[in-house]
Amino acid sequence: MPSSRAILVLGMHRSGTSVLTRGLQGLGISLGDDFLGAQPDNPTGYWENNGIVDLNERLLGVLGLNWESISLIEDAQWRRSEVQALSTEAASYVQSNFLQYPLWGFKDPRTIRLLPFWRAVFQQVGVDDQYVVAIRTPLGVATSLLRRQNIASAKSHLLSLVYLVPTLHGIAGKPFVVTDYDLLVADPRAQLARIAGALKIPLNETNTAEIERFSRDFLDPGLRHSYFSRQDFDTIPEISPLVREAYLWLFQLATDQLAPD
Repeated sequence: MPSSRAILVLGMHRSGTSVLTRGLQGLGISLGDDFLGAQPDNPTGYWENNGIVDLNERLLGVLGLNWESISLIEDAQWRRSEVQALSTEAASYVQSNFLQYPLWGFKDPRTIRLLPFWRAVFQQVGVDDQYVVAIRTPLGVATSLLRRQNIASAKSHLLSLVYLVPTLHGIAGKPFVVTDYDLLVADPRAQLARIAGALKIPLNETNTAEIERFSRDFLDPGLRHSYFSRQDFDTIPEISPLVREAYLWLFQLATDQLAPD
């Protein structure tokens, strides 16, 4: 059995992946220390590893994409020689920076689009990969992207769909848990305990104290600039039914109305 376990945070940009990742640190998950710097649109930090982001950016470039692309990735593209070369580099990076920890993880929203690549890397280095999928209502994501980068809502909705749906079948046989951003903000202690239980991460006095510190001192509900309920879908005529359905199915997983299988 692998002696190293990776917990990856997967999710669309602006869906609360940063705050979730910081919360997971309280569960004893090592995130490294080479992070991207905080920015005005994310003042508490992105909690993204520089090396992982660089690999993902270069991989997207090899595939002819960037983070805003809504094109699907064909299976044959993962077998390209340039992708294989990056896979070898990624395996070396993981071995050098993470394998000394029994429980570690990273977050970069691009990762969910590149999941076949990373799953192959983990298999190569003998890592047990597990996942936390962050979701947020596409209306909230679209509002945030419009404010930050002037991306039209219709494109944001398509981005949410293309990030969340095409590769999720790749984790169907792995331990994973879905977490909704608004539920995390409303009750961080319960959500982090739920994640720990789903992924069989034991909690001790240190973890419990870190969760309390995160909930009390780090998490600021004021940083969430918009909130939409599920009923608000009915008031947005231009949203795709596919986007609505994808989110509502995932929300059932986030509220344990459906089992992960």
